[in-house]
Amino acid sequence: MKKHILSFLPLLVIFTNTYSQTWPKVYIDPIYHSYGYSVNETYDNGMSILSTCTNTDYAIGGWLIKTDVNGEVIWERTLGSRTKECSWFKIMQPTPDSGFIITFSTRYAEAAPFGPFGDAGYMKLNACGQLDWCRIISDPGVDNFAQDVIEVSDGYIGLFSNYRNGPPPTHENPNTMIKLGFDGQIQWMYNYDNDLFNREELFSLRLLNNNTILATGYGEYKPDAPDCCIKPVSVNIGMDGNLVEYKILHYGIDSLRYTYDQSSIQALNGTIYSTGQSRGFSSLRIHHLTDSVQQFYNLNEGDEGNSNCLAWMQDSTIVISETDVYYPPPTYDWQVNVKIIDTLGNILFSRALFESLIGPGYYVNTTHDNKILATGTAGNNPYGPPSNTYLFKLTSTLEDDVYDPTPRVYDYACPGGVAPHDTIGMEQCDIVVSAAHLASLPDIAVMEVYPNPVNDVFQVRLPEFIAIRNNNKGLNTALYQSNYQQQSTLQVFDLSGRFISEQKLTQGQLVAQFDASRWVPGMYLLRLVYKDKTVGSAKVVR
Repeated sequence: MKKHILSFLPLLVIFTNTYSQTWPKVYIDPIYHSYGYSVNETYDNGMSILSTCTNTDYAIGGWLIKTDVNGEVIWERTLGSRTKECSWFKIMQPTPDSGFIITFSTRYAEAAPFGPFGDAGYMKLNACGQLDWCRIISDPGVDNFAQDVIEVSDGYIGLFSNYRNGPPPTHENPNTMIKLGFDGQIQWMYNYDNDLFNREELFSLRLLNNNTILATGYGEYKPDAPDCCIKPVSVNIGMDGNLVEYKILHYGIDSLRYTYDQSSIQALNGTIYSTGQSRGFSSLRIHHLTDSVQQFYNLNEGDEGNSNCLAWMQDSTIVISETDVYYPPPTYDWQVNVKIIDTLGNILFSRALFESLIGPGYYVNTTHDNKILATGTAGNNPYGPPSNTYLFKLTSTLEDDVYDPTPRVYDYACPGGVAPHDTIGMEQCDIVVSAAHLASLPDIAVMEVYPNPVNDVFQVRLPEFIAIRNNNKGLNTALYQSNYQQQSTLQVFDLSGRFISEQKLTQGQLVAQFDASRWVPGMYLLRLVYKDKTVGSAKVVR
């Protein structure tokens, strides 16, 4: 097999090798291994691939590759330094401005940049691969991993896991959902932890037809028998971060072992299709938010397996990436498959990509012309060297796509041109909030009043975040909200409880002002009310 090297412009450093077959493409970093985690079609009919690069010990940084319709590299970005800290990049989603929103976990802000703890982060790039903003949520001493991100009408919802108390299987995994504005500012954080489970983990987010968010994953409730006691968990929340519904499926039914959801999509009629594992086999689960009726379909062809990712095709069939494991040990074979199924779970087409998977399961997505994109990595295989980023482009019948000779103008959203190579380091990210600080917030914030005592006009400094905590049958939730003002009122009462005054707050307001010149001398109580719940208080003396 011949190998050729793509160079972006004369006199520039050569960075990327690709193997010369049309599909799959193999993208080779000259120094590090790489694992393809996410792929999307771009606005100009090219493709963007997000990989994580590794050395022999660590995930050390990200690699964003922009290609043309045939997978030939146009430009690329190095994400993180690769030598100064560990950083692990996972999910990339396209944004309406033709840019990208990316999830990662980094140890940049931790005391040990190559230690065991990382912080969740979110990075926004424009269409030209330039940084719009980057936010790291600091949580020292806890290993936070950003699992997913989706766009909503007024910003982004992110999901990250918080690994505590050592490595698996003994660790505890509270989970956090976070709302970011289009400018990257945190609007709220929602933590949940169920006392029924010794560990739990959410993997993916989905915007549902009713404009709520569904997060899916698993919970484990018997640490001494994990295979039989891992069950699907789903958390449904509203756009304001408040819990709509929390479900545990098959809790206490030990005969249904090792069952969880990895990724979900929803049909227009409300039916939800989730991939993952059930009884140790790759599964498709068909279910609804409104009832407990569900159907499981086994997609396995091997002795064991896991379904990793799914996406809609244009004819309302579903493409799924799936891994089959063949025994006997110790010579396990990990076969990577892509399958197309109908909405009743029938397999219409199936193709084995290769029989030597290493790294994560393959990520699949679809294009405007109903092609399938699949990215990941491989061990020994007939296409190229192992432990590099692989990209398959398949037809709707799972055949290799053909070369597309159509002339196209790429990156037309960048009239000034695009740098073929650049690095975006973690030092360009803002450490925006301390998760430990939010967790320490009181249920009722103490507001600062100045001057105090007062003769006439005084001001009240409002909290940046408010905390709303609940416990419902063992489900502990905590909502830390910064964009609370539009639904809040600041009220004043005298010591007898008589209402004196109130002020409706406006979005982003952090200081309120009152005129006490006509108040009777004495002590007054201030109350900050959010949705009929008192979340802040203060005392002022006239």
